[in-house]
Amino acid sequence: MDGLRLLAALSVVLFHYLAGYGAIPWQRTAGELFPALHRIAQFGWLGVAFFFMISGFVICMSGWGKSLQHFWQGRILRLFPLYWAAVVLSSAAARLGPHVPGEPRVTVGQMLTNLTMLNEPLGVHHVDNVYWTLWAELRFYLLFSLVVLVGSSYRRVATFCWIWALGSVMAPASGIPLLDQLLMPRWAPFFIAGIAFYLVRRSGRLEGETVGILALSWLLMQHRLPEIMAGEGHGIDWKVCLGAITVMYAVMGLIALGKLDWIQWRWLPVAGVISYPLYLVHQSLGVRVIWRWNEQWGAWPTLLGVIAGMVVIAWLMHRLVERPLTPLLRRAMAPRAERSQKLAA
Repeated sequence: MDGLRLLAALSVVLFHYLAGYGAIPWQRTAGELFPALHRIAQFGWLGVAFFFMISGFVICMSGWGKSLQHFWQGRILRLFPLYWAAVVLSSAAARLGPHVPGEPRVTVGQMLTNLTMLNEPLGVHHVDNVYWTLWAELRFYLLFSLVVLVGSSYRRVATFCWIWALGSVMAPASGIPLLDQLLMPRWAPFFIAGIAFYLVRRSGRLEGETVGILALSWLLMQHRLPEIMAGEGHGIDWKVCLGAITVMYAVMGLIALGKLDWIQWRWLPVAGVISYPLYLVHQSLGVRVIWRWNEQWGAWPTLLGVIAGMVVIAWLMHRLVERPLTPLLRRAMAPRAERSQKLAA
């Protein structure tokens, strides 16, 4: 999964640098500067869908057999230390760096509220537009907590997938905004597919029921796809997007069946640890560098330099923030009895 995470992150990076802002960061359209790469980059937003599919797989795997407390501890430790650092960096870039049209102006109160990761339901804008996906992740964790609470089993997880899929169909017609927010009709098919692929991985084969869940998720996805694409506003082809997502399903299927277990490249763990911080910081910081320096440096040196710089920043965030802060938070979040035993030892 580590390599797929990095691939998804890089596709989103290219989308934001070459397609998501039109002509704004480069002062010319990216299609003029990078004609071939621009045609590919305009589909990079599909990396978000791939992230959600991977998340369904990984969260089901990490939550299996865990208590609700340990499940949420793991999620908080994974998400928040790097997110807090990214919020501070993005806010500093917004307040101190050049203003780029389309990028939010950040107040101190906005930054502080963003630290909760609950700013979207509180009606406060994200300090970096990419953070909307984290609110989707939190809602998924909240839903999957129901499975963790009662204990994971094949039957319970499969039932959860069926109920969520059907609920996501009915939520928009219910007239209840809370249901629509919680069940996420646009993105539910991707999370559900990831969960189903983990069931395949766990059983070692395709069961009839998991095939049914995957088929339903794919059918719901293709129905929602035009609605998702409309938000991207690039006039991209539905058939191409559907084909790309179908390839994602196929790749996840190969992973679930163990057909890609032979891939053990040494750099994959590094790819895994930098993908999340790269996703968090690339837009707010990178777009400002492009805006400020591309005319002096030239298009290709700017693009390659910014991507390399964001990768370095992501690695530094892992080394200087995640690695030292995670053990401290883990100790602070440990139950009191467990902390007392460690102190006594």
